[in-house]
Amino acid sequence: MYKKRNKRIRQIKWFYILTIIFLINAVCLTGCGKKSKQINNTEDISEPGNFLLNDNNQEIIDYNQYLKKIWIVKNWSGEGGYDYFSFYISKIENGIIEGKICVSAIAFPEFSFYEFDDLLGDLNGTVNNDKAECKFNDIYGNEGNIVWNFQDNELEAKIEYVHKERDCENKLIDGQYVFRPYNLNDIKDFIPDKKYSFITDIDSWGNVNLISGEVDHTDKFYPAIYLTNDCNDIFYKFHAPFKTGTKVKEATVKDFNNDGRKDVKIITAFDDIEIEDIEWLFYQGDNGLFYNSRLNVN
Repeated sequence: MYKKRNKRIRQIKWFYILTIIFLINAVCLTGCGKKSKQINNTEDISEPGNFLLNDNNQEIIDYNQYLKKIWIVKNWSGEGGYDYFSFYISKIENGIIEGKICVSAIAFPEFSFYEFDDLLGDLNGTVNNDKAECKFNDIYGNEGNIVWNFQDNELEAKIEYVHKERDCENKLIDGQYVFRPYNLNDIKDFIPDKKYSFITDIDSWGNVNLISGEVDHTDKFYPAIYLTNDCNDIFYKFHAPFKTGTKVKEATVKDFNNDGRKDVKIITAFDDIEIEDIEWLFYQGDNGLFYNSRLNVN
């Protein structure tokens, strides 16, 4: 009698224990993979300007996931030219947001073959919770406002122009848009070369992938080099007058001019004819952007 009763009690105890374990695991699993986490009011945050707290001061969102990426309209298929609003966010700190925009092309971070030449417009505003309000202007004189909401790997935006230059009026359309990161998959003719692609650390860019390859249009091909994250979202493109018919032969990241910042050297060569290799040195400036001041033929 007592044995049966004790057995029954043990079964009930194990039932409650297993139920509690199940509930704890369920709570943990539902929190995995999300952009927020629970904190208390006394937890130290090393970079307070890069996080979002809700009204109850309980959840934070890491703004870093929106930095450096180039944002393009979500419904662009990658076919044909890009003729929409595009931007990148360079800084979110202490409620202030800064970036660069282009109203009718992809907003690649500035690059010059000889010296820095700012071809993008300015984007400045404030961040409040999951909402940002900014003013922008471009090099053509167009001006406007943009309000967006931060979502998982997307930005939902409302764009309103307050001034349009006459030559641009037909291209600039107010409205609601959803933006996503610009990705290597959007470049339909790009073929990466694993031999000259690798993970590297480049100062303010952090750990990035340097992706070398070629753009092949069937009748012609030429080199292309990018900085990306692990999802192939593009941070930077190295613009240069690469010769048609050449391929990347070497890629190196190193401080070549001894200024304390890492630079990028690319050597290209013709694939089927004996012509000297071409060396391209991309120096990094103090703002993290690159420029090329010389071209060497080896």
